[in-house]
Amino acid sequence: MRMRGDRGATLALAVVAVLAGGCGSTAPPTLGGNPSAYLLTLDQLPSPDFTVYLAAAPIGAGWLDPGSSTAVERDGLVEAAEVEYYRQVAFATSNGPITLTAAAARFTDSAGAAAAISHLDTALDARSGASPVSTGSLAGGHAITVEGTLDGVQALEIVVLWRVENLVNSLDAEGRAGGLALDQLLPLATTQSANELRR
Repeated sequence: MRMRGDRGATLALAVVAVLAGGCGSTAPPTLGGNPSAYLLTLDQLPSPDFTVYLAAAPIGAGWLDPGSSTAVERDGLVEAAEVEYYRQVAFATSNGPITLTAAAARFTDSAGAAAAISHLDTALDARSGASPVSTGSLAGGHAITVEGTLDGVQALEIVVLWRVENLVNSLDAEGRAGGLALDQLLPLATTQSANELRR
């Protein structure tokens, strides 16, 4: 975990991977444009005290799992972008995410995006200490969690992965175990999906 007050702090933590397919139709539409235009914006975040830590910028095929980058490229990755937000609060008493990274990756078609989701889901499932959890309102989802500690406090990382047509999306949140929960992130996934479907 990379807490912004101490960028050198690292922690092997929880990962929750949520997989949701796009709408089923005989000829799914292809969404175009720069993925950075789809990302969550500062005013769409649930807490008023977030700041932009890293502005929206292009990313490579290994943004969630470097080992899957070759497979993701072969699945037809065109371009991807992410933005990172940070909240300067006391970790030991925090609720909700401390860091939140939103990413979107555009593929040539929906079949390629679905294949990439499959590769990334498998890679996230294989992380050490994974255990399944319910994905709640995100139908057809898949989730795993692993907890760790930071300065003696139980900590959690949650990664949400889903697809909208030919776009693969992810949210990566870090925070205190007991203060951060998947149901805080699912509405944000819905918001980012709406950003994509409006364009």
